[in-house]
Amino acid sequence: MELEVKDMTCGHCAGVITKAVKEVDTQATVDIDVATRTVRIESARGADIFLSAIQESGYTPAVRA
Repeated sequence: MELEVKDMTCGHCAGVITKAVKEVDTQATVDIDVATRTVRIESARGADIFLSAIQESGYTPAVRA
């Protein structure tokens, strides 16, 4: 799945988001591009749980269409 996190602006943000994703699914693969504010997650779990986890970390994620 591909998420857009418009308020992710730096490496620290990327680290916080990666940690949030890994807390939900330790086996997930996370690829973050801060420049395009894109988070790609490979996981068997649904997008909703990752959206919630990232939001709880203080960011505003959305599924990229």
